[in-house]
Amino acid sequence: QPIRWDIRWEFVVASLIVTWAMYGVLIWGWRTVLEGWREWLRIVDAARIWTISSLGSYIPGKVWSIAGMALMAQQRGVSGAAATGSAVIMQLISIATGGVIAIALVGAPLLDRAVGGWGTIAAMALAAGTFIGAVALTSPSLTRRIGFLLRRPDAIRPVEPSALAGALVANLVAWAGYGIALQLLAVGTLHGVELSWSTATGAFAASYVTGYVFVLLPAGLGVREFVMITILTPTIGPAPAAALAAVSRVVLTINQVGAALPFLLFRRQMRDIS
Repeated sequence: QPIRWDIRWEFVVASLIVTWAMYGVLIWGWRTVLEGWREWLRIVDAARIWTISSLGSYIPGKVWSIAGMALMAQQRGVSGAAATGSAVIMQLISIATGGVIAIALVGAPLLDRAVGGWGTIAAMALAAGTFIGAVALTSPSLTRRIGFLLRRPDAIRPVEPSALAGALVANLVAWAGYGIALQLLAVGTLHGVELSWSTATGAFAASYVTGYVFVLLPAGLGVREFVMITILTPTIGPAPAAALAAVSRVVLTINQVGAALPFLLFRRQMRDIS
């Protein structure tokens, strides 16, 4: 099946802008979690920490983004417990909401086809487990017990329900925005290829969550593309699906590097912004 490229830069740039806007929404959600623990970060500091630590996803292991976020937040005066806990909670909520959205929008048959018949069960189990884990952290008694098990009673703080709700809303909005960004990217790169919002959002969410599960792969490389191709093929055909998955990977990398680059190049100037 031939691939007909039709590059329209206005749509590609719009896709980049929408993605960066969703980064801003997620940064707001992270700051909401921190504020629930009476911890504060300036917007510039939060944006710098979020964008730079996100580059850690390209290192196998998946823990480097969380570790980097926690370490840099501590350097800006946030307590270690709040810095680590907020990073973990945002990741848990991201996986949970992504799993639910994938099931709701692209449906069980497509997920099962993408992951060998177990897609729906795996997505539901992962979403339920991570969401329950995040909600459980609102319990003072549970977090106290976890702290005693770790022999650090004050290491784990209960999460404010309102802060958890803020993180949930931020992630739902972000998934919706990522779907729009993928739609714009399809229109801006491939001739005659259009995706519905539900298909684009579901495919992006399913591919992201599946790629995250494979912890040894940097940024889910290969797995994310396979899942996206499998989900999009019935709608746009195998060749355009493969092309869009490849372009999405390239643009996603440009997005993440581009968002972090100003903070890396102009570190001192950014820190001086009040």
